Amino acid sequence: MFIYYSPEKMRGAVTPEGFPSNCSVPVDEEWIAKASAIRWVAYSSPNAISSQDSYALTIESIYKDLMVLKKAGFSGLVTYGSAGIMGKALPTMAQSLGYQGLIMGIWNPSSQNELNNARNASSLPILVGYGIGNEGLYTKRDRYTIPDLCSAISDLRISTGKPVATSEEIDDYSLHPELLFVGDWLFPNAHPYWHSTKYPLNAVEWQTTRYDDMVESTGHFVLFKEVGLPTSGAYGLSEKNHDLYYRELAKTDVRFIYFEGFDQLSKTGSSVEPYWGVFSATRKPKLLGWNLMGYRLFTSNGINDGMIRECLERSDTGCEVDTSSTTFTVGDDSSNHQYRGFLSFNTSGLPDNALITSIKLKVKLESYMGNPFSKRLQLKVDVCSHFGSSVKLQPTDFQGGENCIEAGVFDNKPVHGWYIAVLDSSALPNINLSGRTQFRLRYDRDDGNDKQADHIKFYSGDADDANKPTLMLRYYIP
Repeated sequence: MFIYYSPEKMRGAVTPEGFPSNCSVPVDEEWIAKASAIRWVAYSSPNAISSQDSYALTIESIYKDLMVLKKAGFSGLVTYGSAGIMGKALPTMAQSLGYQGLIMGIWNPSSQNELNNARNASSLPILVGYGIGNEGLYTKRDRYTIPDLCSAISDLRISTGKPVATSEEIDDYSLHPELLFVGDWLFPNAHPYWHSTKYPLNAVEWQTTRYDDMVESTGHFVLFKEVGLPTSGAYGLSEKNHDLYYRELAKTDVRFIYFEGFDQLSKTGSSVEPYWGVFSATRKPKLLGWNLMGYRLFTSNGINDGMIRECLERSDTGCEVDTSSTTFTVGDDSSNHQYRGFLSFNTSGLPDNALITSIKLKVKLESYMGNPFSKRLQLKVDVCSHFGSSVKLQPTDFQGGENCIEAGVFDNKPVHGWYIAVLDSSALPNINLSGRTQFRLRYDRDDGNDKQADHIKFYSGDADDANKPTLMLRYYIP
């Protein structure tokens, strides 16, 4: 992409002679305060074939998308088109889900269908404003003209009482300064990646400078519609850089929309175009998505999961190790030999500066024998940054664990087959941010002392995905 940007042209811009005065009625301070308090995300369904494709979508798929974005703390949506379901069902659905703001997109300023849907939604409290057009000017095939935009902006503002803006690529505002006077706030797309800047801190510096340039040019409120770094598609791009860029940008005075909610695999214009999302096209969180949600789910590693059987009754030393079964046993056998279970989770995916606030461990029942809870009392959990020099399960892990701490107990009644333990805050320092965290499950009493088997079997990390033990860590990044 050619780099045309020239802030000097913007700073000296004046309203062209004869330019329609109703093309821009600047938003007031109350509107600015409301827009600034919302965490916005650009939303296009990952199931759409193109930005205009709304008829192929379903209410169910959009509902699932919006629920995922809400979990990440987004409270406002910016859309691109208002045809079909995006104009008729989405506004009321978003409001019912508790979203606080919607900037409703209109892809074609001449589309009466889109404009009618936009007007019909204007009475909804969620409706904050409209965005007419998106990168439709100054290309080889312009989709509309500035007079088209001014007419549509004025008519929609008058008929709805809501502010209206338009979006072009930031270079176009310096090449054609009259764009600075189109719309009730400035709503440009400003991508550092397309300006040869793809590393997070450099990208934030570029973004901040461009934002200040635009604010100084007119004094109008600026809300960057599209900003971001792709997560894949070229050298130097990664989820880690994507996450760092947004976290650092959020610390600045730049007002921006997260671009975008989901990867769009239908975009094939360049190698990076499909990969701007906070979530994948299948709604799977990327690193930024996990960090915005403030929690991370891990499944246990079958290679290092397993159980250890006691050598002799009350010897409190381990002998037999089993790491290959799809289940593990906790309790005792008919010889009063005790079993302890072990789980291993790779928690190195957490950010190095994550501050963990809660730990929840879940294991799923496979079967049980006897009365393990009535005879053995509580099922306890030890949390270990590691047992010894290796994460590989060893007989001494049965009784060892100088790096372990007793951190909680499981509820003795399962929920849909799952036993759950919410662990004590004393366990927080034992979560390993750079490797594996291990857990040891054991009953409060060593055995029932009755020469009867009283034990419970849980699915291990070798089981199928639906049954594997899971660890939920809630955290925040300072």
